[in-house]
Amino acid sequence: MAFALSEVAAIHADKLPQEPAVLAALEDARKLEPYSYIYTPAENWRYSIAQKDVADRLKADMDALTLAAKSHPENTELLLLTGLVAHFAYNLDVAGSYETTISAWERAGKLEPSDVRVAWFHADHICQTAKPKAGGEEFLAIEAGHPWEQLTPAFWDDYMACATITNMPAHFLRAAEHQLKLHTESSQTRSMVTDFTRNRYEAFDPGRAYEPKEIWTGIRSGDDTEFTSTTCGVRLHTHASWTINSIGLNGHGCIANFSSGPYKGTTRNLSPSILIVVKQAEENETLQDFAKKYAKGTIGSFTPARCPASNCIALMGVQAGLYKEDGDGRGRIVAFAREQPAYPGLIFESPMDVPDASGGEGAKAYSPGPIRQRIPGTLYYLVLLDTAASIEEPAMKDFDYFLENLTVE
Repeated sequence: MAFALSEVAAIHADKLPQEPAVLAALEDARKLEPYSYIYTPAENWRYSIAQKDVADRLKADMDALTLAAKSHPENTELLLLTGLVAHFAYNLDVAGSYETTISAWERAGKLEPSDVRVAWFHADHICQTAKPKAGGEEFLAIEAGHPWEQLTPAFWDDYMACATITNMPAHFLRAAEHQLKLHTESSQTRSMVTDFTRNRYEAFDPGRAYEPKEIWTGIRSGDDTEFTSTTCGVRLHTHASWTINSIGLNGHGCIANFSSGPYKGTTRNLSPSILIVVKQAEENETLQDFAKKYAKGTIGSFTPARCPASNCIALMGVQAGLYKEDGDGRGRIVAFAREQPAYPGLIFESPMDVPDASGGEGAKAYSPGPIRQRIPGTLYYLVLLDTAASIEEPAMKDFDYFLENLTVE
């Protein structure tokens, strides 16, 4: 997938060896890039030029540039061009092209480790191979290491293409916004894919009854389970041994309630309860008001192991004799607020490999599904621990673990 801009345009012709074979290969790369920037199966080839002719010309150019690089081993620009031409050749199944691509760019990276084009070209190449996840991770690393406005529009085109392949729609839309701010030349394909990506998001409907599986997804992560809700703007971790008491979305907002343990109390085994609630801030309702709705008993304050926001309200409640011989009720509340981010869901995205849709009867092309949009506006978050005094120590360890592994937008 390409939107409009060219990687070949990033090559500085004046820095290349001014030799006929090198300059001819550069000119070929400019002409042949539209046919070879991505892999096209033979049965889908619709160009006026024969696929074999493109492959043969790129093979000859790759060989010529490889030979020239032996005479000019310190010319970074030549190595970048050699790798790029080999990348195009790879997309036409030219033998030896993958190895030539990687070798040329590795050598260029050693000569100019700060040249972002090396990492950029390599990320795009890897994203087009059988393991796009690795390419997506490389693009994210480049983005994290550079101010976005210092990266070229062509870079952002390749970034967006990889974000599409690796199912990172929020990253795609942020890159599309960068393109607009850079006053990038318009592209019908880019506009079409941007509209498609925006349309994947389904707005939150406060009047609808959602099933828990529509709001929460859970995956095993080692010995833990990771729960994510883009609707609620939250990701949390529990130990696999914990029990799910309830999880979903109701009139009070998003809710997930777990029991940890059990732990030996004074007279019996007890299981602490950990609850998280996420809801829209009501009109004139302060965060303090929200937190006090859940506070029970004699209220004091405490310092939590972690505040997942810039500011938290942390309350401690004691309910005398609640658990009889097993002690007083000991509650902890941590409440905080988060404003709606510019790109909801971005923090939860990471590159994915494309599921294998080839082979087998009835095989279908991979198509990403809809995304539940975050509840709009300011959200209030509350994490609550309910436990008995006799098991307070292990219960607090579970509570601290929950807070330390909580991600919110």
